[in-house]
Amino acid sequence: MKQIRSKSLREQAGVSKFGMLMMFILIVAFLTFGLKVVPLYVDHNLVTGVCEELIESGEAANMTTTDIRQRVSNTLRINNITDFDLSSITVRRENDQAIITIAYERRVELIANLDVVAKFNTVLQ
Repeated sequence: MKQIRSKSLREQAGVSKFGMLMMFILIVAFLTFGLKVVPLYVDHNLVTGVCEELIESGEAANMTTTDIRQRVSNTLRINNITDFDLSSITVRRENDQAIITIAYERRVELIANLDVVAKFNTVLQ
């Protein structure tokens, strides 16, 4: 019966240079993607949070669209967010209840001619 020789620990090699290069490229790609895409979602959660707060407190029922946009604008200014279009916030009323819709699209350049497009369409009641 043949015995299969397994390599001893002294004979085993670590990661090859090619393997290290591939790991480095993957890590850089994920970091680049994350640093460009995550702020889009953080900004959206900030805007959504302000509007949810207005609805939960009942203030939105008595506010106009301009008042709501002004409140969001103040929060965005405090958090140093400058590239949000306030016209993407719309308000409609049903049964004395405000329904806020936040619908917009953001495009971020990833690398060279490759862009990431994020579409947001949130309805808050």
